[in-house]
Amino acid sequence: MRGRTRPILAGAAALAVLSGLAVSAPAYAANPPLAGAVHYASDLEWQSMTNGWGPVERDWSNGGQAAGDANRFKLTIGGVVYEKGLGAHAPSSVVYALDGQCRQFLSDVGVDAGQNGKGRVDFKVLVDGVERFAAARKGTDGALPVNLDLQGAQRIELRVEAGPEGNGNDHADWAGARFNCTDAYVADPLRIAGDPATNLGALVPGAPATVTVRGLAPLAEVSLELGDAAVATGTADAQGVAAVTFVVPADAPGGATTLRASGAALFDVAAEGETAVSVVTISDRSWYVDCEAGAPGDGSEEAPFDSIAAVNEHGAFQPGERILFKSGTTCVGALTPTGSGVAGHPITVASYGGDAMPTIDGAGAVAAVRITNASHWTVTGLHVVNPSDTPTRRVGILYENTSTTQHAGVVISGNHVEDVAGWRNKATNGAGFAQSAGIMVRTEGKGAFDGITIVDNEVNDTAGGGVKISAPDYTDRYNTQVVIARNLMHQVGGDGIVMHNSDGGLVEHNTALDLGAGKHPYEGGNFAGMWSYNSKNPVFQFNVVGNSTTSVYDSTAWDCDMRIVGTCLYQYNYSFGNAGGFYLNCVSNCGGGATTTTVVLRYNVAQDDCRLGGSSSGTGKHLIYNNTFYCPSRVFLDDMKGPREMRNNLIVAPGGAMNAASNVAYQTNAWFGGIQPPAAETGSVLADPQLVAGGSGQRTLDVPGYRLAEGSPLLGAGTPVAGAGDRDYFGNGLPAGAPNIGADQGAGVPRVALPFEQLVNQTSVASAVNPRNGAVTADRRTIPEEGLAEAGLVTGQQLTAFGVTLPWHATPVGTPDTVKAAGQELAISGSGRTLVVVGFATGDADASGTITVHYTNGKSEELELTLPNWRTGEAVDENTVLVARSAWQRRHTQPYIGGASTVQRIDETASVFAVQLPLNPTRTVESITLPGGSALVDSGLNLMGVGIGRPLPGTGPGKG
Repeated sequence: MRGRTRPILAGAAALAVLSGLAVSAPAYAANPPLAGAVHYASDLEWQSMTNGWGPVERDWSNGGQAAGDANRFKLTIGGVVYEKGLGAHAPSSVVYALDGQCRQFLSDVGVDAGQNGKGRVDFKVLVDGVERFAAARKGTDGALPVNLDLQGAQRIELRVEAGPEGNGNDHADWAGARFNCTDAYVADPLRIAGDPATNLGALVPGAPATVTVRGLAPLAEVSLELGDAAVATGTADAQGVAAVTFVVPADAPGGATTLRASGAALFDVAAEGETAVSVVTISDRSWYVDCEAGAPGDGSEEAPFDSIAAVNEHGAFQPGERILFKSGTTCVGALTPTGSGVAGHPITVASYGGDAMPTIDGAGAVAAVRITNASHWTVTGLHVVNPSDTPTRRVGILYENTSTTQHAGVVISGNHVEDVAGWRNKATNGAGFAQSAGIMVRTEGKGAFDGITIVDNEVNDTAGGGVKISAPDYTDRYNTQVVIARNLMHQVGGDGIVMHNSDGGLVEHNTALDLGAGKHPYEGGNFAGMWSYNSKNPVFQFNVVGNSTTSVYDSTAWDCDMRIVGTCLYQYNYSFGNAGGFYLNCVSNCGGGATTTTVVLRYNVAQDDCRLGGSSSGTGKHLIYNNTFYCPSRVFLDDMKGPREMRNNLIVAPGGAMNAASNVAYQTNAWFGGIQPPAAETGSVLADPQLVAGGSGQRTLDVPGYRLAEGSPLLGAGTPVAGAGDRDYFGNGLPAGAPNIGADQGAGVPRVALPFEQLVNQTSVASAVNPRNGAVTADRRTIPEEGLAEAGLVTGQQLTAFGVTLPWHATPVGTPDTVKAAGQELAISGSGRTLVVVGFATGDADASGTITVHYTNGKSEELELTLPNWRTGEAVDENTVLVARSAWQRRHTQPYIGGASTVQRIDETASVFAVQLPLNPTRTVESITLPGGSALVDSGLNLMGVGIGRPLPGTGPGKG
């Protein structure tokens, strides 16, 4: 059986019992006189029949080309199984001769459930050639009742027509179709269903519940009884449907009971209906678990459960109860508790007895924590692992709905999930990869969740990805009230966040770093940072994605993927150093298919992330405006096809070419660093944008260097955009007049000296974890972290040169670590005899420039700085020392993505030097102005540290 069975349609005898009327026996020869009985249509001979696929089937769904073939199923609509009826396929016509003998025609109509939600048909009933009923039904719709007066009718035609999409999957059921040829009208039982926010299996005493009652006469009154208590009355609308809200009596006993409805059906026939419901019992009990207790217990704090098995075997937990694991302990096995909470009274899994998280070790199960077909569970404060030596589909915390109903109240917060040995290779097993993650909420296409909250979790070293909302490609209903916020994903072997099958989902304030790396790294196929699929109006804002490793084509920070409906919005996000760049256009299959979806990319900052990829067509358009793209080491790679408008964007890059197709429009964008605007653009600005400190972003949303300085030519230089929102990246309100170009809509900030860490603008050091980050040369060479470590210069430690101790690479490798001198003013205070500069020169030779030292007494002096070349230079006097020399360099041969062959070891040295310059020891330094030059990767002076100290005269120690 494929669903529940309607009791009234179990057979002709059931109808006789219900109505007290005689029912004719099945007859497949000539029809006997019809008067005086109720006849199922499938028991009568039709006058004529045509059908779009094989014959119309009696009491079965439409099958194959032959009558009675094996491809038939029991008639099923919306999970209800019907024993009697006709199974047709559009276009179809079945005609019966009535000869004025019958009073009434009754049926339920709908697309058969065997089509798995597909198909769309028009049902029509013609009485003596006059259309008396017409309704369109989709495969995702439930049954629709038909109830017609046939008095005096000679002939009836049951017609099914294909919808505008054609007749694929148009299996149409006339379920329970019958002719009432007695002297009295009859009525089906009234049908009662909970609305989406009401779970009839978990009614809460004292709380409101809403049900829909169908089968009433238009404007008829209806009464509800819960058990023996009358609880509400209501009035049907013009279609005979009544929505009735009632309050569950506060003293309603817990357990199973019946909800009954009574009222007048069509033709003023008294009708009743009932459905089984259950009233929950609210509990405040806590169940304790200590897997190191040493002896079984009853779940009390004095005698806690001593294993996960004891929790799983407990039975259904009640709303409001808590399952508490002892702080600092480890429990081995998959936690699979049962029961459902209710709104305001969730079942909570948490900890007790201390601050250390308890560990749930899934030991290689499908999921370490798994909650199935339940509502209102909160999982919080757990350390979850699921290790194995054999990768396969695995999850840390899995909340799933495998049913056809809607569940609610998913809350996963404040957990640390790591070491989940899921599937790593999307190319060899796409389903296994898609179903692997640290945290997953999953549906199977029919049911959904109302309320998914995934917040404040840390996820690392999990195969397949970090956080995923998972569902099939096609679903009957969306998840609603979806919030994914403030989660940290790092070193996960795939996607950071994937949000499938959600209506209005919000993804905000999350951070995803070093994606594709970690203990269970990505091995094949594609992944991206944060993206949505098969969803409606998704919003991604205030997120960070950085340093994703390479994949076949993707590895972008952001991606609007297939089957998005409405608008896909990315705003106020920051991305940096991703192997695939900024954005992937997969909104219509990645390959140019047509879409009506609008994609909006606005007020984002992209640092060394200047690639647009993918393809789409159709009326859907990409609106890309007021973003800041700053890419000192990468050209802008634009291989994205499809309609778009690009306005008011700042693009800084050493080169690249923008898509110049006829369906792409450019207006008032700013271009600097070498890249040129498309020939067709209007209002281009080609000038130094005068950012405060471009390129200085690290691993958080805090990127003040991307503000516009006072006097910037980008202030007020943009074009107004309709519906542009109410704020910019930095929280400024939008100007009343012409906007600025770029992500900053402020009035311009004063120019002031900034500390070294706020001026860094180049990534010089890279590691094997993500070898495509950064560059110090135009051919994309970097200094290998491993090579420097071999030479004694270790990330995160300190170095001493000329008596000055400086931190070495205080930022994580793969983020900006170097100030490429371009006239910046560096805030540094102190007094001493020497100014120590750590760094190197790029280009073909040593490089020199003038530093201006500003003292607190208003005086200044100029010093000549010369740094040896990073590849060929040597320390030639006592004022220059070699800090460290790597025996090799690393190079990535293309700016974005690429396989292993695109990362090369170059057996040439890479050196870092320290130089000391004399200061006036009687004065206190306030700041220094660095030599001029280009801030982009090119020839010039590259500073990795600056300090003030005492040595000089006899000089020494040079390095320590």
